[in-house]
Amino acid sequence: MKMFAFVFIVCALVQLSNQQTAEQLIDGYVKLVEAAKPDCLKESGANEDVIDKEVTHGEFSQEKNVLCFWKCFLKKYNVINDKDEVQEENVRQFIGLSDEKLVDEIHKKCAPLRGSDVCDTSGKISKCVYTSAKAALAK
Repeated sequence: MKMFAFVFIVCALVQLSNQQTAEQLIDGYVKLVEAAKPDCLKESGANEDVIDKEVTHGEFSQEKNVLCFWKCFLKKYNVINDKDEVQEENVRQFIGLSDEKLVDEIHKKCAPLRGSDVCDTSGKISKCVYTSAKAALAK
C-alpha cells in the first residue's frame, strides 16, 4: 500500500510539473513581442502601453495602428508573407502551448480568420490565439 501511495504521489507531481500555467504562457508572449516591439511600434505608430495591456492583460484594441502592430509582428514571425498573405501553418509557432492537441484546435479555429484588410486580419488572428490559448489553460 505504501508503494502505491508513493507511486501515485510521484505521478501526481510529474503531472503538475508538466502543466503549463497562464502566467507562463503570457511570459512567453511578452518575450516574443519584446523582440519585435521596437520595429513594430515605429512602423505602426501604435502606443506601447496599449500593446503591453494587450499582451499582459488581454485587453484588445481595435485601433488601426494597434492592428497594424500585429501585422508587423506576424510578418516578423513569417505568419504573413511579403505579399500580405497569411501563412496559416506558421500560426502554430506562436500559439505557445505544449499540448499538441490544443495547438491543433486553436490553429484550426484561428488561422483561417480574415478581416477587412491585412491589419484587421492580423488583429483577429492574434486576439484569437491569445484568448483561446489562455482559455485552454484555464480548463
